[in-house]
Amino acid sequence: MKFDYMVGAVIHDLKNQLQTLLACEQEAISQIPARYHHLLKPVLQNTNRLQNDTLQMMTLFRMEKERDFPLDDAWPHDTVLDAISSIQLQFPNIKFTNDIPEDLQGFYSDDLVHMALITLMTNSAQAGATSLQATAAIDNGWLIFRIQDNGHGFDQSVLNGETITTKTGGSGLGLYLVGEIARHHKFGEQIGKISCSNLPKGGAEVAIYLPYY
Repeated sequence: MKFDYMVGAVIHDLKNQLQTLLACEQEAISQIPARYHHLLKPVLQNTNRLQNDTLQMMTLFRMEKERDFPLDDAWPHDTVLDAISSIQLQFPNIKFTNDIPEDLQGFYSDDLVHMALITLMTNSAQAGATSLQATAAIDNGWLIFRIQDNGHGFDQSVLNGETITTKTGGSGLGLYLVGEIARHHKFGEQIGKISCSNLPKGGAEVAIYLPYY
């Protein structure tokens, strides 16, 4: 068996094991008295984080090996809703708002965009945001997802392209991954892209542009 396939299989098994562990922890917390929940919640949150990090690792591995992510009909409202569900346990004090119409339809890789949204939301939460809003719209041949937060915004060096992170201990992997996911979506001469900006009222916005077929 090729080494790449062995690594892929191990990562996939790790993801499944974490999913099983998360389910067991959720079952345990539902069975014990409420006064003990605070003891298990940090474990539950860290398992959730590990699961999302494993999914991110799987995504990077598959993209590095140029394995295909199929594009198909997808609904942005549901993609965002799933992303929120994936990290809400980890960040219970954040207010998430999904302002995307339920009937809006796109053509993209739901798995990849789901991971991009999880990454952006996690970055915002770790940067101190307490409120996140997701919107999406079709504009001039693009399906545009926008994630806005009420955090401190991007450092000017990030907006200028001089660096990809100013967070202490940060790798900048998050925005890089989101950019790679956007660029995976191509149609004719259109190639997906992202943009970062600070909001006039405070906070940051990241927009994901996907070709609209």
